[in-house]
Amino acid sequence: MKQFAGLLFLCIVLLSSLAGNADSDLISDLCKKTDDPKLCLSSIQSRPESGEFAATSNQIEIIAISAVSANASATSAYIKEKLSREDLEPATEDTLEDCQKNYQDAVEQLDDSISAMIADAHADVDVWLNAAISAVESCGNALESRAGNDVELSQRNEVFLKLCKNALVINKMLT
Repeated sequence: MKQFAGLLFLCIVLLSSLAGNADSDLISDLCKKTDDPKLCLSSIQSRPESGEFAATSNQIEIIAISAVSANASATSAYIKEKLSREDLEPATEDTLEDCQKNYQDAVEQLDDSISAMIADAHADVDVWLNAAISAVESCGNALESRAGNDVELSQRNEVFLKLCKNALVINKMLT
């Protein structure tokens, strides 16, 4: 994960050297077309790299995907913490283990999305983002269908899905 973060930062720095300064109007224009413009705007602008490096649509897309990845990593850490408890019911533990695997898959797919975005392969970005959505939807389905529903994890899933769908909309605008 650390290697990926370093690679992401390097790529953003390289892209920014070609593009110039941030354009908050561009971020706003892209986010207006998403399903959740407020979340889109706040998630991109809250990223440290958005102030310096968000000068092009492609850079904004990379930042949007990195925001989803950060969200997925935080949720994965939340699940890991829950799994460390010794008082879990077996059904809850099974559900959380499935969700942990789903989030690990989603993080890998988001990493692949960023690599595809850097290569300007928008069709591949679409495939990987949809795969990440599918992985987290599987977690949500497990939460709904089994014992051991976790309200906070359900809410985290919803935020993840919104962030991912926002990134998908931005990607579609770039193709």
